[in-house]
Amino acid sequence: MSQADASSPFLPLPDGMVIVAIDAETSRVVVHIGCCFSIAHCPLCGQPSERIHGNYVRTVADLPCGGRRIILKLSVRKFVCDTATCPRQIFTERFSELVQSYARMTNRLSDALQTLGFATCGELGERLAPKLGMRVSGPTLLRRMRTRACPEPASVRILGIDDWSWKKGVTYGSILVDLELRKPIELLPDRTASTAEAWLRTHPEVEVVSRDRGGDYAAAAKKRCSPSDAGG
Repeated sequence: MSQADASSPFLPLPDGMVIVAIDAETSRVVVHIGCCFSIAHCPLCGQPSERIHGNYVRTVADLPCGGRRIILKLSVRKFVCDTATCPRQIFTERFSELVQSYARMTNRLSDALQTLGFATCGELGERLAPKLGMRVSGPTLLRRMRTRACPEPASVRILGIDDWSWKKGVTYGSILVDLELRKPIELLPDRTASTAEAWLRTHPEVEVVSRDRGGDYAAAAKKRCSPSDAGG
């Protein structure tokens, strides 16, 4: 299929972006996309420009459709900034509603992988992803999960704390969970008593700490909480 002049309802695109051609293959669909706007704005000074310096093709993975991978071939233009005082003489047009700068996947695919990672885990998500038409490794899923910031709760009454592995057998951190909301609220860089105690001191509202029998968490809980509050 070629010369499609509008975005399909199955592949929504931001305003100004159009589907130029579609190449359907057995396991994937390659969609060629361009921008029909005649100008672009410099990301530094905001000055609009019509002077095209050149163009290149950017390859980005998108959400699968019908069990087949969707690959976007974005025709990206470079513009000349005419602002004499702007340090950016040449700039590339941005498509931030669809994909972030230098990213290899669209925003919606990144969000889907984050959701898959939180619903499963690195290894299970890696096995499940191909059945959903996505290719992703366990470490990539973990990286996608780490990019989502967990808002710090205003108040935590019952806290759960345990260690977890950044890299199994090598590097360990601590995960903190609001046991009333049943949600993780913080990841600490290690599992030492001093780090856990420092966090607890910034949250005087914590009334109960539930932990395993590890000595470091017990020491942190005892310094911050009364013995009756440190769960066994």
